[in-house]
Amino acid sequence: MIKRTLPARRSNIVTEPISPLGIALKNARVSKQLPQRVIAEALAEKCGGEPTNVRVSQFELSRKLPTDAELTVMAQVLGLSVQTLRQKREASREHREARGKEIYERQIAKGHKTRLQPVAAKKPATVAPKKPTPVKQAPVLALAELVEQIDEIAPMPADKDARRRWFTCVSELSRIGAAS
Repeated sequence: MIKRTLPARRSNIVTEPISPLGIALKNARVSKQLPQRVIAEALAEKCGGEPTNVRVSQFELSRKLPTDAELTVMAQVLGLSVQTLRQKREASREHREARGKEIYERQIAKGHKTRLQPVAAKKPATVAPKKPTPVKQAPVLALAELVEQIDEIAPMPADKDARRRWFTCVSELSRIGAAS
């Protein structure tokens, strides 16, 4: 019997905050000795959703950026300035973009990905035009028949001006049908 070993586990798990907002949130929470659950319950009460600490964890680990409402609630619970947290959120957004570019470059260097090339304008191909396929034409209805059919779908209005516009539309449809 051949004994097989499992491949080594790969992990992309981030266990510590890496963005300015995540670091600020975690440091404030730890210094106040608050569990994530307390912040999660405040968020659920004010912003809706389930009171799970996953939400707070995602903010701290920079997997998700909080909305203005969530930011305001966390600022109140942690005793921080909303303006400061907004600035840190914007810095975290820039940090996230830079981190994504860094990871992308690393994947290219390892050969896991290829660099995306800018799409160049394509030259029109010189292909012989296709022969048009014959289209079966529906029989052209007489104007009176068309008026009856459209009147069933959209009844003729009682107002004189509206009726004139309605009949103009029907006449135009009849003309288009006769031309095709």
